[in-house]
Amino acid sequence: MEKTIKLDVVTPARKTLSQDVNEVVLPGVEGSMGILPGHMAMVVALQPGMLKVLVQGQEMIYAIGGGWAEVTPSKVVVLADTAEPAEDINVEVSKHAREKALAQLKEGVRGDALAEAEISLKKALAELQVADIVRRRKSGGRA
Repeated sequence: MEKTIKLDVVTPARKTLSQDVNEVVLPGVEGSMGILPGHMAMVVALQPGMLKVLVQGQEMIYAIGGGWAEVTPSKVVVLADTAEPAEDINVEVSKHAREKALAQLKEGVRGDALAEAEISLKKALAELQVADIVRRRKSGGRA
């Protein structure tokens, strides 16, 4: 039997996932980070991006909107602003969010509005990336 690590993905709205998994790949602010059972304890800052979860050879993908992950040798808790399973992503909504954020950045917003536009853009791009991977897999292409 393969070793597992407990994964909880929590957003302000709900607990998105609570499952024993074989591996987690986090979108850390310093790059992607693979977590296996027995990993050393740490706290990781997360950027908007793709959260990959491997369970018995099957990969699940989520688009997360940034946040934090607490890693222990037996558990990973992801506290994310948003966490959408690939199959729940509405591509049209994500495209609209991307265009809105790009328009705000083009206008030259500053301060908090600039930070919010940059985060919105990163979230939308992460969602579109995850949706594209799933689309390519369904059509027979490899992601």
